[in-house]
Amino acid sequence: MYYSTRDLDLELSFWSASRLRMVQAFGLGFLFVPITLSAYVGVAPEKGNNVSGLVNFMRNIGSSVGTSMVTTLLARRAQFHQSTLSYHATNYDPAFQSQLSGLSGQLVHAGASVPDAQVQAYGRIYQSMLAQSQTLAYIDTFKVLAIAAGIMFLMAFIVRKNDPASGGHAIVE
Repeated sequence: MYYSTRDLDLELSFWSASRLRMVQAFGLGFLFVPITLSAYVGVAPEKGNNVSGLVNFMRNIGSSVGTSMVTTLLARRAQFHQSTLSYHATNYDPAFQSQLSGLSGQLVHAGASVPDAQVQAYGRIYQSMLAQSQTLAYIDTFKVLAIAAGIMFLMAFIVRKNDPASGGHAIVE
């Protein structure tokens, strides 16, 4: 996730997106095996089916809650970045005026009328701002997920170790 925050931008190529996905998917094998093993720590063998059902149930609930949390975080951060970026999109900002006049000039040169070119220029700048705010929201969300994954990684060292010789009884410390 952290690697994604460093490599994500609006000019992302297909190969870069594929590479990011491969890096993310690489760790999945290292994720599910420890989760499954830690779920069976201290559980009697005859209760294995119950544990399996509970783990699958929690995985489904976790994915639903996680998806809704990430969707909400993306929407909120996109709104935040849009309001921050729109602060600079005023007629008093020289960079905005320069971009607007340059884009309008290009559209007039391409055959649009002067009033239509200005309206289209405003629309294209707005679309660009939306794309930038959405990209920044994804980067923020990846950072939050990277921090959460790092905390969970450290918490994995707190989980008690399985003692196969205990006969299936829970270990009380």
